[in-house]
Amino acid sequence: MIKIDLTNKLALVTGAAGGLGRQISIDLAECGADVILSVNNSIDEAEKIAEDIKKIGRKAIVVHGNIACSKAVRKMVKEALDYFDRPVDVLVNNAGYYKEYGHITEVTDEIIDKTIDTNLKGAFYMCREVSKAMASAGIKGRIINISSGAGHSGRTNHAHYCASKGGLLMLTKAIALDLAPMGINVNSISVGFVDVSRFDEGDLLAVKRDILPRILLRKPGKPSDISNMVCYLASDCAEWITGSDFRIDGGESAGRVPYEY
Repeated sequence: MIKIDLTNKLALVTGAAGGLGRQISIDLAECGADVILSVNNSIDEAEKIAEDIKKIGRKAIVVHGNIACSKAVRKMVKEALDYFDRPVDVLVNNAGYYKEYGHITEVTDEIIDKTIDTNLKGAFYMCREVSKAMASAGIKGRIINISSGAGHSGRTNHAHYCASKGGLLMLTKAIALDLAPMGINVNSISVGFVDVSRFDEGDLLAVKRDILPRILLRKPGKPSDISNMVCYLASDCAEWITGSDFRIDGGESAGRVPYEY
């Protein structure tokens, strides 16, 4: 058995200040990686996470920019490479936008653009810039895209979000083909309902009422349920895995969940 050991690896995590991004960044560091925390907002929170990583004994920096802008992505990647004087080994495209929804007849251009630009184009830009540096340096890197069950099946009033996450799944497969000859593995994780303290108490009760009955294990996931898989895919344990998607959703995607069992 190969131990999950990321010692001397350099990881870049987008959306690093959120609940899931924080857990992924901390766990990568716990496995031995130095971490680049990419954020557009919440810089102060990202700096706190960087300090926590340094206490673990690993290096960490915060880079700031909007991943939906290709120029900003190039700037962030260059800043990170200049600081560490080496390319990234592991890219985790975790940043996402999910704050607004609307019926297909009413959803605005602004909401569509922001969702697609962040969830799909932002990941595309990051994959392009980071893989370019990986390939140039001969690094057999890892790219891990955080998708959603919404990329596999439609959801009412979420056409723009479903399209963005479905596109991310196909982007994963397509660039896995492009990058395999260079020894770069590309995979995705389709996340189910993970409790990351995003909802206030009233909304959380409603979400649990509507979603928990569809989950075979009858409980929301924890951020560590996702970060565990990220660390696995980033490690030598996943050397023969590419172009794949892993659905971590407590069994929601297994099929029709019985009311009682």
